[in-house]
This record gives sequence, structure tokens and C-alpha cells, in this order.
Amino acid sequence: MSVPESLIASLVSATEEVFDTMLATTLVRQTGADGALAAPANVVATVAFAGHRRGLVVLYSSMTAARAITGSMLGIPIEDVNGEVPDAMGEVANMVAGTFRTRLAASEPASDISVPTVTIGNDFSTLYSSAVHRTRCPFDMQGEQISVELILTGEADLKRR
Repeated sequence: MSVPESLIASLVSATEEVFDTMLATTLVRQTGADGALAAPANVVATVAFAGHRRGLVVLYSSMTAARAITGSMLGIPIEDVNGEVPDAMGEVANMVAGTFRTRLAASEPASDISVPTVTIGNDFSTLYSSAVHRTRCPFDMQGEQISVELILTGEADLKRR
């Protein structure tokens, strides 16, 4: 069983809204096989949620894209971005997860979200147990590739519509 289309649509629209409203950046959704267009990431920001549903919202980007996001968020030139990337990327992931959660709360009991976790580096991967269901949605952000992933933990989450 895959992730319900309604959840994917909510995540995509939440991501587009946050980038448009908070970063004045338009994202263009890339199409293709689930996550096939997703570029490798040096920055991974994760927010967990629990309650009616359990899982994770994960934002992936290159360091170049993360610096652009940080600069846009703080209103500073990219070349002036220094140590702010972890906080900025965590906050963007938090806003996407919060907006996603609010959209779901219109039709089901609300979930709580965690504080964000940000991993920055090279040559690492994020692995989850095989009991999860996931979908990764790639976007073009002014020539840079980012993606957002929804990971649901447990079969019960998939049966809820």
C-alpha cells in the first residue's frame, strides 16, 4: 500500500505555501517516479509528528540550496550566510510540517509535532525501518533541487483517510 494521494497533495501544497509566503520563492513540482528526480542532499531537516497519525516530514537540499533558503529567510545575501543554515532549515521544515498538520486537522484529529532535527554533511544516508511507507516529492527552486518526503510509520496510519 502506498501513501494516500490526499496526504501527498496536502504536503505538496503546504511546502509550496511556506516557500511562497515565508521565502518569496516559487517552487516547481517535478514529476516522475516517486523520488526518482530527487537530487542528493547535504542538508536534511526532519520534523516528527504523532497523534492520530505518526511519521516524519523531511526536507532535503544541497548546501547551495540551503544557503539560498537561509539567505531568503533572513533577508541577507547568500554570500553573507554563515552559521545560520541549521536553524533556518530547521525552521523551514517546522513551518512545512506545521502547515501540513494544520491541513490534516481540518479533517481528522490533530497531531503534535517535534522540534526539528537538522543533519548536515557528506556521504550519509537516512534509513528507516521497512515498516514505513514513504513518498518523496522533488521540486525545482530557481535551478536548485530540493525535495520533501512524507514517512508514515505503521499500517494503521495508511488506513486513515
